[in-house]
Amino acid sequence: MAEKNLIAWNVDAGDYPSSGEMNEKLKFLLRYAVLAPSGPNNQPWKLAVAGNEVAVMADFDRTLPAVEPTNRTTYMSLGCLLTNLLVAAEHFKMGYEVERFPDGIDAETIAVVKFKEDGGKRQFPPDLFDEITERHTNRGAYDDRPIEAEKIEAMKKAFGDGGFRLDVLTDPDRRAKMAEVLGESHKIQLGNKAFRKDLARWIRANNEDTWDGLPGYAFGYSDFESYFGKFIFGTFDTSTSRARKEMALMKASPAVGILSTDAEDRRVWVEAGMRFEKLFLTATKLGVRFDLFSQPVAIDPLRRKMIEILDVDYPQILIRMGYAPPAKHTPRRTAEMVLAGGSGSRVVVVKR
Repeated sequence: MAEKNLIAWNVDAGDYPSSGEMNEKLKFLLRYAVLAPSGPNNQPWKLAVAGNEVAVMADFDRTLPAVEPTNRTTYMSLGCLLTNLLVAAEHFKMGYEVERFPDGIDAETIAVVKFKEDGGKRQFPPDLFDEITERHTNRGAYDDRPIEAEKIEAMKKAFGDGGFRLDVLTDPDRRAKMAEVLGESHKIQLGNKAFRKDLARWIRANNEDTWDGLPGYAFGYSDFESYFGKFIFGTFDTSTSRARKEMALMKASPAVGILSTDAEDRRVWVEAGMRFEKLFLTATKLGVRFDLFSQPVAIDPLRRKMIEILDVDYPQILIRMGYAPPAKHTPRRTAEMVLAGGSGSRVVVVKR
């Protein structure tokens, strides 16, 4: 029997209330939306259902100010959630219209989606729906066998272009350069006490009864080791050993991916997140595992190094890619836990 805090992953499409009210259908779609990835699994979102609308909002109480004061990955995570919501809607033949930042760029609401019963134009491949519940981050070692060229092309096609770009580095020298950048970022950030304290809030023991954060097993820690994870991480400078480990894993992996954009603002971050989740679901379909890093992008000198290596404008996320057995899911809050407001009038949020 699965742990209670993993039940969100057990959503069954056969339970969709096809003969129910719109309100019931939309709340069911949210079960897929909340399975999106987010930084240290901080799940920085709130959702509201009102009539035929779903509001997707940022939960700024769940951000990491010392880790990433711009909230870049928060907006990307919200974009991932939005993709899951729309992929699920298309699967159940629901049409929709999306309004981005309806209350302004500084407001909590990043999108309002208006649904209708009859299906509209499809913008996602139909075979990605089942991957929502299979997708996961794998932080372990990957096999050394290369990723086939056709799979790399399929992933690039999934991410798309038009101001957005996916580079996949398979050459050992270029992978090593990115590993060096990653190692430097770990030394800088994990050497900072405020950073460690901020991130330690999301470190969990394996048997901890929480619905968010990263249990020790996500890093390969035993139950005993995981008891001390939060204390050790928040108290001691483990930057050198962590950097050494992550660099070795990246150098040994068959490919390294970098997402980049031609522009930089909250709208771009949300769109990059939407495209990234489509990429992540596609990779899951292809059997390719991802491990994700935002650290180098949050440090200006290291981001500039990435720009020089890749000849891009704005790197957004670094991805270690390869083949490995499936890893265990991390805890997830259920859709009911993140619902804000009720099912009456449209939720009004305060601009920040």
